[in-house]
Amino acid sequence: MPLTVNFFDPNIFYSRQIVLPELGRQGQEKLWKSRVVIVGVGGLGSVSALYLALAGVGFIRLIDQDTVEMHNLHRQVLYALENIRYPKVEAAAQRIRNINPDVELDPIPENIREDNVEELINGVDVVVDGLDNMKTRYLINGTCAKHHIPYVFGGAIGMEGNVSVFAPPETPCLECVLPDIKDDQLPTCDIRGVLGSTTGIVGALQAIETVKLLAGVGETLKGKLLVCDFVTMDFVKLEIFKRSDCPTCRSEKADTLYARKGLVWLCGQKTVNVNPPRPITLELDIIRERLKSHFKVLLKSTLVVVFEYNGIEVSLFKNGRMLIKNVEDEENALKIYRSIVNYLGVKI
Repeated sequence: MPLTVNFFDPNIFYSRQIVLPELGRQGQEKLWKSRVVIVGVGGLGSVSALYLALAGVGFIRLIDQDTVEMHNLHRQVLYALENIRYPKVEAAAQRIRNINPDVELDPIPENIREDNVEELINGVDVVVDGLDNMKTRYLINGTCAKHHIPYVFGGAIGMEGNVSVFAPPETPCLECVLPDIKDDQLPTCDIRGVLGSTTGIVGALQAIETVKLLAGVGETLKGKLLVCDFVTMDFVKLEIFKRSDCPTCRSEKADTLYARKGLVWLCGQKTVNVNPPRPITLELDIIRERLKSHFKVLLKSTLVVVFEYNGIEVSLFKNGRMLIKNVEDEENALKIYRSIVNYLGVKI
């Protein structure tokens, strides 16, 4: 007969962690008082989020613009079939609350941009990278460097991965090590492929680096780049160095990297994110009723309404942001966005 537990006892939940001489109760208290942002809750971020929540990090902000899709499930460990079409942050927060109600969660169904990055990472102790594009990584890197927030970098594709901790001025930053990389120069999951355990290992490594930073445990990857080859099981730790001409470390913004854009392609998908030109708030119950008369509504949650528009799947969020799937070009995506906005009678 299964045991039913009707209460949460942190002394029991964290008991195997508190007994660690490297951590102890003092370290556990530090974790509980810590605040972490995880940017991107996909293959890397879902694993990092899970382990940081299980470790007892007191506050975790989850930021992701995307919704759950079938091809995510083999590696994005917080989601199940019933979560398809739901915002990733909504499904992730619900799963984590079911596992550890001791953690305060702040799910943000948003994409990181120049006009919101300061607000979204302000006042946290560590930023964890669950991203799949360099453009947003550079933006996060610059903001973390400006505010002296450690940035736990992770990258994974195929059967290889990288992990580092960037914390300037103590260490180099991301741009020192990987400057001027364009996203179209990098392999994507839909072309190169990715093994689920690849993102699992890298995401777990990011989580343990974050715990070490927060609790003051051991030696972190500050000033190092860990290169992992899971085909040969070679793990190489490389020394990394500052670049004297790095625009971020010299507090100079490069316009080509930090330009604000309302339209963003998601990595490896024919999916476009379109932001409204100004902040708005939508009543999703009213929006759903309007849509039902002309379109097939696939899902409605507290954060999003998902519907079909002339055979194209659209996710409309409370702030007017849209994910438009299976489009080939930006012109068509913007045309669809404007058409839906006009149909709904929303002023933007």
